[in-house]
Amino acid sequence: MPSPIAHLTVGYAIYRHYKNRLPEPRIQFWKLPLQMIAVTGLSMLPDLDVIPALLFRDMQRFHNNYSHSFLFAIPVAFVVAGIFHRVYRSNFWLWFLISFISYDLHVFMDALTAERGVMIFWPLTDARFASPVKIFYGLQWGLGWFSLWHLWTIFTEALFGLVVIVAMNYFDKRRNRANTLISTEK
Repeated sequence: MPSPIAHLTVGYAIYRHYKNRLPEPRIQFWKLPLQMIAVTGLSMLPDLDVIPALLFRDMQRFHNNYSHSFLFAIPVAFVVAGIFHRVYRSNFWLWFLISFISYDLHVFMDALTAERGVMIFWPLTDARFASPVKIFYGLQWGLGWFSLWHLWTIFTEALFGLVVIVAMNYFDKRRNRANTLISTEK
């Protein structure tokens, strides 16, 4: 599984992509828009199963099972969209889309990790699927909490985050330049 560094980076990218369509943030937390915190948090939602895994000290049994399914994302996205629709009095389907994309990208990223695979199509099948292409080294829970191997995960995922943010800035500048050219031509 990728660490929170990679998942939160993707959550931030989703937030940046949709932030202009979201209602103005009324509440800030440590000078961060609450919506940014919410969307980046959505990118970590499938990993809530780590709580019982830690409590019962059985990562294998609880983590990366049923909650890591593309289909499980549908009811979760409906619930989350309903909550944010009520809180922000904004577009339900926009929140559904953001929630669904955030959740499913988490599952997809986990499938791209050198691990045991994910139950992408649960409840239709308990089979685990893993990509033959591994992009993330991920956290190796079997090595314990404090392992030098985790430094490699932190380094590679920080590099991934840097690449994502640089790419987002590049495409934002291109889009802004194109919008400026269009507005001056009118």
